[in-house]
Order: sequence, then C-alpha cells, then structure tokens
Amino acid sequence: MLDEVLIIENIGRNMLAKRHQLKWTQARASEECDLSERAYGEIERGNTNPTIITLVKICRGLGIMLEEIIADPATESIA
Repeated sequence: MLDEVLIIENIGRNMLAKRHQLKWTQARASEECDLSERAYGEIERGNTNPTIITLVKICRGLGIMLEEIIADPATESIA
C-alpha cells in the first residue's frame, strides 16, 4: 500500500532539490511552472496534494520527468 503522506513529502523534497540545483527562487520556479507562488510553496513544503495536471506543470517547468518528482529522494537523485 502506498503511503500518501510520504509521496506528497517526496514531491516537495524533489521540487526543492531541483529548484536549488537550478539556483532558482520560489518566485522564478512558480513562474516557470505556471503556478502562483503560494501554490508552488505549499506543494514544495508538502502541505497539499497536487493534481496530476499541476504535477505535469511542475515537471515541465523544472525540466524533470514525472517519475523523478515522485521518487524517494533517499534512493534517487534529481538529474
């Protein structure tokens, strides 16, 4: 059984790791992902469960695959 909370936390951690890798602010990342700064921040902090459409926007904006954004950061690395 999938742990929903863990997946949501993984999404946020992976977003943060990729944003830091790109040396972007949250404002820049939210703009690239076509999301409000508030929405982007809530997802990155693991405070909300994004829809699949929002995840696709984030992946396109950050230049990563869907598999990468949900991966466990303890076992995977963001390319």
